[in-house]
Amino acid sequence: MFKPTLSRVFALVAMLASGCGDAPVPADTNDAMKNLMSYGGRLNGTGIHIGSTQPESWVGLANTSTAWSMTGFSRHADGSIWATGWYTLGVAVISADALLTGAQLNGVSTQVKDIRTTGSQLSIDVQDAASGLRTLRNEALVGLSLVLRVPDALGLTTSQYKLRISSSENIDSQFGDVSGYQVDVYTDGLLGGSWSSYCKGPGGASQRSVFYQGSQWSPVDATRTDGANLVTMTCESGSVAKCMRWGYRPWASANTQSGQSATAADYHQACIHMKRASYCGDSQAHTVDGTSIFVSDQQSPPINSGSLASIEALWTVQGATCVTNRRHPEILFLGCPLPLPTCPANPSSGYLLATGLTGSSSLLGLLD
Repeated sequence: MFKPTLSRVFALVAMLASGCGDAPVPADTNDAMKNLMSYGGRLNGTGIHIGSTQPESWVGLANTSTAWSMTGFSRHADGSIWATGWYTLGVAVISADALLTGAQLNGVSTQVKDIRTTGSQLSIDVQDAASGLRTLRNEALVGLSLVLRVPDALGLTTSQYKLRISSSENIDSQFGDVSGYQVDVYTDGLLGGSWSSYCKGPGGASQRSVFYQGSQWSPVDATRTDGANLVTMTCESGSVAKCMRWGYRPWASANTQSGQSATAADYHQACIHMKRASYCGDSQAHTVDGTSIFVSDQQSPPINSGSLASIEALWTVQGATCVTNRRHPEILFLGCPLPLPTCPANPSSGYLLATGLTGSSSLLGLLD
């Protein structure tokens, strides 16, 4: 369902023009920073669903000057399943959902009845005349191709695209419970069709997708929408998936040191803003992909307990509550609508996560 209203376009243009990060990100000039990190140090990046804002890392089905990308699936009241999609048109981002029309497995056409997750483990129910209704998960998903009917940028015509699951495996993570899936996309070209990885990292390296049921996040400003009918599809180095890998899984339980009310989903949301250095919790990121930071949290016991000797900021679900040392002071930051104060030297409450600067000469450990 494609609704390109002018007011919506203008609003999104204004947000993106304010600094969403469409421009290519400078290459990391300090390779040592990529390879050195103490316990609690984390590799951050600007992307919400992707790990890099470099053009070769954009996800989506591209042709000439437009690109359609998806951030998950949703089940409608009539039982139909749609891919939550977006068109990137210059500086504008417009929603454009695609109907999931069916699937293919081992040369047999099937209908998809449900897509869901347990944690990040994906399950897909398919039905065909020969085998009836069955649930595919783990290795049984390999080879399944989902068929999408994608609208064009004007919503006048549709094209067929296929997403194929090529592998299922665990991704390196704090608790070893984040599942990753190699998802390939089939696109037509002048010399015929071909498969390529849907998620790509810096340099075009193939990345895996991560799924989660219960929420979806805006690719513009990380605004979270909750619903049992929503399933997120994101890339492993984007902030949505990377925060899961760091231990802040929205499906887990959370116990706070101070006894304040917070859920695991709150820690995950705070982490998304933290990873992108989105101090105002909006579309603006103030970091460079590959920067090393220390992370500490208020859980009991803590998941990460990095040093705050040189504190950067304290984080909640709305963004930063205070800022002392920005990790990239050379990146322009005009402040938030409500000015952020300097952080206390020894913070004890009123936040979920905290970040500290590592220093370019840190030799306290290696990236995992």
